[in-house]
Amino acid sequence: MDEWLYDDCRLENNGIIRRDCGFNRSFRYNTDLKININMKIILWCDKNCQGRYGWFFNNTKEKPTITFQKKIDYVNFKLKYL
Repeated sequence: MDEWLYDDCRLENNGIIRRDCGFNRSFRYNTDLKININMKIILWCDKNCQGRYGWFFNNTKEKPTITFQKKIDYVNFKLKYL
């Protein structure tokens, strides 16, 4: 039987979001979320962001950080969600 790998469940590896985006990615423009990351936010980013995006968790904070390659995506996200 094949061993299960963590990478098997990553959204970008399953074609749900773009390959160059996703968990543990970090780009120039960052903002801490006041809510938890969820699939609605991820799909909004995948549909509306021109550049790459990602999110990660910092061990010293309770909430996730979402990050964007392009400033326009960062601004649009802040207008929509924050």
